Amino acid sequence: MPAFEAKPGMPYWQDLVTTQPQKAAYFYSKLLGWEVSNDAYRVARKEGLPVAGIVGAETDLLGWTPYFLGLGTDGVEKLGGTVISSADVALGQMTICQDRTGCPFGLIEPHGEDQFVAAGEPGVPVWHEYIAPNQEAIDFYAELFDWEVVRDGNYFIAMEDGAPFLGMLLDESAGVSLWQTYFGIENLDQALAAVDNFGGKVVSGPVASPFGLIAIAEDATGAGFHLCEVEFPVFDEVRESDSILDL
Repeated sequence: MPAFEAKPGMPYWQDLVTTQPQKAAYFYSKLLGWEVSNDAYRVARKEGLPVAGIVGAETDLLGWTPYFLGLGTDGVEKLGGTVISSADVALGQMTICQDRTGCPFGLIEPHGEDQFVAAGEPGVPVWHEYIAPNQEAIDFYAELFDWEVVRDGNYFIAMEDGAPFLGMLLDESAGVSLWQTYFGIENLDQALAAVDNFGGKVVSGPVASPFGLIAIAEDATGAGFHLCEVEFPVFDEVRESDSILDL
């Protein structure tokens, strides 16, 4: 599985906070092909690469939470957010925050110099999307992470070197703000059948989008997530007879 180098301010990790971690681990292992550890902090891997964490907790901050790479916590409070807690774990220093609307998000400072993530293919996150009730909520993240943001109507796209890496929807009718995680899947129809088979619920879809077919679902513990049909990346095979000048 290919890995991509993350830049500061980009999504790097995601945690599922749930009151039923074992049930959640079983669900995603069947749906996405994850191998999930049985530790207190369960780490999910896809083909050996860590892709997500599953945390058992009694808290109001249930569901999927994205973690963004680096930058520290000083800017969070300066912009009207709140730092909730911080812990040094095997992955690195992980800090839970809330933005100025009360929506949870995380910051992570990984241990070591390598900062690579698995992304963009079946079984791993392929997109993150923020539902914002007002413009100020979008401005919070754009200023905190110094994102280059392109606006298309009510949709805002964060860019890095000309490539989009997440979206933010301005929906003034939304009662609350919310981060949503999209997981890649090779065949959406089969995946939605698996959602039902393993105790989850299909909320809506599939529908066509610029990214491909997507659907909204809930896992076996009631946590919401999105699925997006994507293809496995195809890499050219390099043979010993090939000249590196022709690659």
